[in-house]
This record gives sequence, structure tokens and C-alpha cells, in this order.
Amino acid sequence: MVTHPAWWSDDVALATPPQPRLHPAGLDHLPTEWSVVDALTLPSGARIDHVVVGPNGVFTIGIDPEPIPADVGEDGIYRNGVRVTMPVKHALAAAHEARRALGLATLAYPILVTALRSPRHHLDRLGVVPGDRIAEHIWSHPGFPLRRSQRAEILWTLRRFGT
Repeated sequence: MVTHPAWWSDDVALATPPQPRLHPAGLDHLPTEWSVVDALTLPSGARIDHVVVGPNGVFTIGIDPEPIPADVGEDGIYRNGVRVTMPVKHALAAAHEARRALGLATLAYPILVTALRSPRHHLDRLGVVPGDRIAEHIWSHPGFPLRRSQRAEILWTLRRFGT
């Protein structure tokens, strides 16, 4: 597992498969077919922490700043017995707005990174994972396969919204 201090906040880790490439800053190891775009502000005003684009799709990643571990129930995330809604809503809205901004026949799969008591969970279509399970969740997701040219077009569009 490799920690990516430049691309992921709060010591979020991303494991890499064989044959990683070195990020130009010398800090990150990413597989050649995966790209990460950070800190996007879409035309709607929505902010997205990270977007990962790879062979099995586009994933929007929202980081929950709360360090208290959460429990995941059938209908939501709970901390100290109280349902937490804002991080879930932000993560789902980010994926919806990313799809709208891309203007393509592209699905954006939402992921919420938060402190969890379990290794990972799904709330309907929202993947909820701790920081050290992002890559595992993305790579095991069936996704919607994208050709290299489609990934390049998506990245070009996303980088226009970067800050």
C-alpha cells in the first residue's frame, strides 16, 4: 500500500498493482491506466474532492472530514447513534453533477471515504470505504468499461474544472 500525500488528504492510501509509474512530483505511484483529478469545481458550483478515471469507469470521491468511526446501517451512516446525512448527500450529488458536467454517456460512481468500523459497505449505489480501501473498491467495481480515447476525453473535460 502506498500513501499519496499530494493527491489524497488525511493519509488516505491507494494500493497500486504491478508496474506502477512515478508521478512527476515523485510522490505518487499510480498504474499507467489510471488518472486522478483533484479539487474540481463544476459549473453548478459543486465541489468534488477527487475524480478517478480508469478502465472500469469514472469514480467521484468525497472525503468525510469527521475522524470518529461510523457504523453503516441499511438506511445510512451513524455516529454515536445519530444518522449522518451531509457527507452522503455530498458524495451522491458530486457524482450526479460530474455526469451532468461531462455531458457524455458516462456514469460517475460515487465513493464516500470515511472512518468506518467495517472494511466497506454500499448504501444503494454509494460505496462507503475507509481510506485504505479506495483502490480495492474501485478495482473490484464492475463499472462501465471505457476505451483509452474515452478516458482521455473525460480527463480533458475534468481538468477544465480543476482549481
